[in-house]
Amino acid sequence: MSDVLEKFAKLDTSDFPDFHSYRTVLEKGLWILWVTKERLGIRKLDAEKIASIVRDVEESSIYPKSIISAFNRAGDKVHAYRENDTIYFEIMKTGRDYLLSREKEDAVELFYFEPDKRFTSKRILSKNILNTFEGELKIVDPYCSERTLDIMKDVADRKIRFLTRVENLRGREREQFLRDLEDFKSEYKTVEFRSYPYRDIHDRYVVSPDFLAILGHSIKDLGSKESFAVLLDERTSKNIVEALNENFDRRWKKSRPI
Repeated sequence: MSDVLEKFAKLDTSDFPDFHSYRTVLEKGLWILWVTKERLGIRKLDAEKIASIVRDVEESSIYPKSIISAFNRAGDKVHAYRENDTIYFEIMKTGRDYLLSREKEDAVELFYFEPDKRFTSKRILSKNILNTFEGELKIVDPYCSERTLDIMKDVADRKIRFLTRVENLRGREREQFLRDLEDFKSEYKTVEFRSYPYRDIHDRYVVSPDFLAILGHSIKDLGSKESFAVLLDERTSKNIVEALNENFDRRWKKSRPI
């Protein structure tokens, strides 16, 4: 491990895309595999080594479990080898092409949710948006339902703080959601829900340490009607992300656990 780290730290990667221009676990992991393969002649690495290089050389926080999860969804961008009890990964040509294409993209992304496509919208939100964010997620959505919980379980491998307002739900709908939430909490311990007592909670958004997603509709309604999600990079929207983080934390302290 130390030998690989030492060699990697001495590499000149100036002719590669900038590591810090990439945002997701998948992109960062692929970049490490790419440089290691091209410059060190090491075809494959396990998730532990990749995470160590990211942390100790590139000074970016990442976890082996997140790398494995991202690579499992990467298709033919990466090839996996199992040797004894360890899984190793090797970047493929499609993975390199993917990194080059991502380098050219803008810091703002737009996702479109078509009407009457609830299943597709759910997959777009969980796979293409929430699962690409690193670290803790802070979510604000004033209206929840069983569908909200169904989507949250797909990203419950990290800490999530979800701020809603149960008073916005009507009698029977509220009772059903609270019953479903009790079952959800017994199985998914990393997701915490709180109810905000005041009426000044209207917008729907997701904040991570590096990115912000602004949702046109509540999570439970995505796909029932036409809607959009806008993704903003923290580097180009720093003031907005900081303001929303501060606002979220202020409201969170005033809210009650549910």
